[in-house]
Amino acid sequence: MPLDFQAILFDMDGVLVNSNPAIEASWQAWCERNGIDFSAMKPRLHGRKAVEVIRDFKPDADIEAEWQILIDQEMAMVGLTEALPGAKALMSSLPADRWTIVTSAPLELARARLDAAGLPHPEIWVSARDVKRGKPAPDAFLLGAERLQARPQDCLVIEDSRAGIEAALAGGIPCIMVGPESETDPGADLRVRDLSALALSDGPNSALSLSPA
Repeated sequence: MPLDFQAILFDMDGVLVNSNPAIEASWQAWCERNGIDFSAMKPRLHGRKAVEVIRDFKPDADIEAEWQILIDQEMAMVGLTEALPGAKALMSSLPADRWTIVTSAPLELARARLDAAGLPHPEIWVSARDVKRGKPAPDAFLLGAERLQARPQDCLVIEDSRAGIEAALAGGIPCIMVGPESETDPGADLRVRDLSALALSDGPNSALSLSPA
């Protein structure tokens, strides 16, 4: 089933890069310091803003200070980041004004991860500090569409987390879910193992199209 679009809104972690080793090691260390069960946190971690996760599990904390600790830890391990299959080929095939990255990471960490993975940077970003409400709220994706000067319904979200797909659906944006079958899919239009399983082609009326390869 081909999906036509005017612009793509990529999530980053788990879609373009594998940064899970650094993310989970950083959060596990944070949990150990704060007496929190990491196994209880892990299902509520991926795809969300760190400040919201911290607020859920340690509401009396200095949120910004704790977030900076996590950022510093993840920056120190950024060399562990690797590009995921198909990411570079698809990103490089898209016109620069037809895609952005919408990530729950802060911008400095997102840039460092792309550099470590050898991936191109978008001309336009949406990162953690750009919106008050993170995924599963649709705010970040709606801002991405606005910055690309595209209607949300004419965009395509590519995500790996349940929170991200819920955010796309809440914003009325078609979406593709990538990644392991163990992640619950709340209603994506298409599911693939990774970006190498997608083929890019021209669509009707100046649109582009993605379909299973």
